[in-house]
Parts: sequence; C-alpha cells; structure tokens
Amino acid sequence: MTTPELSIIVPALLGYERTRAAIDAWRAQRPEGAIEILVLCPDPARADLDAAARDGCRIVPMGNLLLHEARATAIASARATYVMLAEDHCLPDPGWVAAMVPRTGEGWDAIGPAIAPGHTRTRWAQAAFVLGYGEWMVPVPGGPGHVLPGHNVVLRRDLLMASGDALGSELLISAFLMRRLRASGRRFFLEPAATMRHFDPQGPARALAIFAEVGLGFGAVRTQHWPLVARLVYPAALPLIAGRHWGRAITQARRAGAAAPLRRGWTLAAACLAVAWAAGEGAGAILGVGRVAPRVWRCETKPVSVDALERATS
Repeated sequence: MTTPELSIIVPALLGYERTRAAIDAWRAQRPEGAIEILVLCPDPARADLDAAARDGCRIVPMGNLLLHEARATAIASARATYVMLAEDHCLPDPGWVAAMVPRTGEGWDAIGPAIAPGHTRTRWAQAAFVLGYGEWMVPVPGGPGHVLPGHNVVLRRDLLMASGDALGSELLISAFLMRRLRASGRRFFLEPAATMRHFDPQGPARALAIFAEVGLGFGAVRTQHWPLVARLVYPAALPLIAGRHWGRAITQARRAGAAAPLRRGWTLAAACLAVAWAAGEGAGAILGVGRVAPRVWRCETKPVSVDALERATS
C-alpha cells in the first residue's frame, strides 16, 4: 500500500452519513492516493463501516473517548508524515491537496490554508466567521511566520507524537497548542492557494450558544494553572475580553476590505458573539478543565449537509 502524503482526520460525531458533504469534499481531492481519510465515529454501525469501505476511508471508533482524545488516537494510527485535524463544517476547495503537498516537502512544521466563509447570506454567519477565522480570511498573503488556527492546519505527526500522553489534553483547545509550537520556534507557513470554506450558524441562537461553548474551553485551558483566586476574578474582565475579540474581527474585516463584502449590521452581531465568547471564558475559568472538557465537542459539531452545501454554492 502506498504511503499517503497527508492523513486527514475528520470527526463524525453525529454519524458517518451526517458528515457526507465533508467526506466527499476530501475524497474529491487530487492527486488520488495523496491522502488517507480517517473518520472518527463514536459507535459506528455496520452501515457506517460499509460506507467507509466503499469510500476508501478508515473509521476510527471513538468508544467512550472525548473528541480531543479520539483525535490523539487517530494521530497515533495515521500513516502519513503530516496530519490534518479537519472540522466537519470546513470543506476543502478543489486543489487543496495539490497546493499543500509540495509544502510538506519543504519541511515546515505547520502549514495553514486560506479560508473563506461558506454561508454569506446572514450577518450572523458572517460575524461568526470573521470572529473565528478573520486572520486567515481570503484574501490573505501567504508565506512563513504566520499565526495559524487551531484546526484545519497540516502538522508534522512526529511533532505531535512528541507530546506523548499529554497530546489528548493539548488538543482540547488546539489553538493553545499552536501558540506553544510557535513560541518554541517551530516553522509555520500559510499557503493561500490551499483554500477552504468554513460554514457557520446562520441564526443568532445557535451562533451565540456555540461561541459560549468556545469560550468555556478557552477560559478553562487559559487559566488551568492559575491560582483559584485569579480564576474566580477572571469573569470581571468580561468587557476587556469581549472588546479584544470584537476589535480583532474589525481589524481583519478592514484588512480584507472590499474583497470580502460583509452585510450591514454584521459588526453588531459580532459584538454579541464576542460577549458570549467572553462570558463563556469567565464560566470556563471557574468551572475548570475537568468540568468543561466533556462539553467542548458541542461547539465543534455542526456538520454541513449535502443540501445545505448545494444551497450555499448555488
């Protein structure tokens, strides 16, 4: 069996077929054989195993593992030198693999893509996208030294495996793993020709709930080594935290300019989401990693249906 260039790890926490749009987007990549697709399923049924076999994918049963723990297990079983922690709602455009593979031959420790919004019809979807992925929003200049997101990034497998038993914990909020790697001098590269589409909630209720859950994880991990008193007073910084998130989104929207047209009112929606994120951080700091870890998967689980994908691209 030919060794793949990349191992793509796709979570399918709601079932294999619910993640069909993402799986098909990866299967359509060329050149054939350049990637292997590992699909994380909590309790795969026979139909899931059969579908994966037909699709040429490999299911990694999660059992009772949490998402970050299952990702660590999949990384350990991956066959490629580089792995990619995909999201069920971030789909590669044609040519993604063809653009990424040459970069892996250059020895970078981490390689990130340029990302565009998948849903653009509502201000809430646009606000969620800019708040979460504005730093990598198309158009973005490529090159070395960039800050990279926690997910949808190609990483050297041996670099991750060096974390040993701590890898699962580091993947709980992988943005902090990326910060640690960058601070340690690892070589990052952003490849603008490798583009992806990130699909966000289109309504306020779902978007607010997701950003509150995101905040829980960030707050718990950010403060996990702080003294108890510092964690308890952390929520008092809510206005500062929200302002920082919102300000970053505004900065990135200005950078993209007319190339990324945004709907009127998106800034207000972004402000509301930033407050939800900050409130979640405050709660996460108080609750701690142990209580927050079983909940983080909720903010990551929002698979794009095939019908929704067709509507978004029509």
